[in-house]
Amino acid sequence: MAGPGVPGGDSGGPAVMCWAPAAAARLRADILAGDAGMEAAMSQLRAEADKALTAGPFTVTDKTFVPPSGDMHDFSTIGRYWWPNPDTPDGLPWVRRDGETNPQYFDPGFGDTQRFVDMWRATQMLARAYYLTAHEPYAEKAASLLRVWFIDPDTRMNPHARYAARFPGHWDGKSWGIHGTRQLVFIADAIGLLQGSPAWTAQDDSAMREWMDEYLNWLTTSENGTEERDTINNHAVAYDWLVIRLAVFVGRDDLALKVLEDFKTKRIAAQIEPDGSMPAELARATPWRYTGYSLEFLFAVAIQGDQLGVDLWHYRTDDGRCIRAALDYLVKGIQPEPGQIDEKTLQDTGVERIAPLLMIAEKIYDEPDYGELARRIGWANELELTRSGPNVYFLGRD
Repeated sequence: MAGPGVPGGDSGGPAVMCWAPAAAARLRADILAGDAGMEAAMSQLRAEADKALTAGPFTVTDKTFVPPSGDMHDFSTIGRYWWPNPDTPDGLPWVRRDGETNPQYFDPGFGDTQRFVDMWRATQMLARAYYLTAHEPYAEKAASLLRVWFIDPDTRMNPHARYAARFPGHWDGKSWGIHGTRQLVFIADAIGLLQGSPAWTAQDDSAMREWMDEYLNWLTTSENGTEERDTINNHAVAYDWLVIRLAVFVGRDDLALKVLEDFKTKRIAAQIEPDGSMPAELARATPWRYTGYSLEFLFAVAIQGDQLGVDLWHYRTDDGRCIRAALDYLVKGIQPEPGQIDEKTLQDTGVERIAPLLMIAEKIYDEPDYGELARRIGWANELELTRSGPNVYFLGRD
C-alpha cells in the first residue's frame, strides 16, 4: 500500500510546514510499528477521525442567504464583533463591540463561517489520522470533502474572500474577513499528508493548486488583500502566515522568501516593543488573549522560516525587539514572580495556546525554564495531535 510522503521531503517544497518534520516521520514510523507509548494519544485521534468520517459534505452553496454579489459560490460572513445598532429603528449602521462575538457570526443562516470551520477541521483531522495510520478510508473521506468545497463546479467556493466580513450599513465585505480564511494553511498541509494515497489523484492535486494559486493572487493584489497586509496587529502576522504557506504550496518560493525576509522589519520590529509588549494587542478588550494569539502566529511564521532557511527566532533589532522578548513579556504576565502564577492572565491567554509555544521555545533557545513553566501550568503532552489553533507544529516530537 502506498503511504503518505514525509513532511518537508519533496523537491517542490515542504509537503507539510510543521515543527520538526524529521520527528514527524519518526513519529509515524513508531505508531505504525505499534509503539505502546502512543496508544492514548492515538486513541483520541482515531475517535476524532472516526467521527469526521460522517461529517459533511460542506459547501458554500448550502446557504439560505444571498451574498452581496448574488453568487452563492462566494464565501460570505458577517463581522465577528459587529452588532445591530441599538439606537436606530433598522439597526443600521452596525456598531463594533470589541471582544463580544455576535452569535450570528457562527450561524449558518448569516454566513459561511461555521461551514468552513467544520470543513477544515474534519479534513485536517482525517489527513492527520491517515498520515499516522495509513488507514485509507480517512484519506478517501478527506479527499471527498476537499472536492466538494474547492473543486466540484456545482459546489466549489470561488477563490476569493471579497464578501467576507460584511458590516451592514458600512461595507459588503472588508479586509478583516480574510482572517477567517487563514485555515487554508491547514488545507494545504492536509493535502501534503494525503500525498501517496490513491484517493487523492493527480487531477485533484492539480485542481487544488490552481484554486490556491488564484486565491493567492487575489490575496496579494486585491484592495481587501493589500489592506489586510498593511494592518499592524495579529491580522498582519496571520496574513503573512497564509501567504507564505500558499506560495510554497503553488511553487512560488520566491514570494514566500520575500515575505519571510520582510517579516523581520514589517512585523517583528514594527509590532513588538523593546520590552516585548505588543501595543496593538494590549489595546484590545482582552489584551492577554490577543497577546498570546499574536505570539502564536509569530511562532507559526518562524516555523515556516525554518523550512525555507530564514531564521526569525534570533532576529533582533538593536533596541531588543524580537520574538523571544514577546514571549518573555507574556511569561512575565503569567508568572510575575518566581514560583507564582497569575491565574487570571493564564486563563485569559489559555494553557492550550501558551504551553505548546513554551515547549518549542525550550528547544529553540535551549532554555529549560520555558518547558518547566509549560509543565507547571498543567501541560505535559508534547505530542499535539488534535489541537485546532494555528499550530503548524502539530507533529513535533524530539
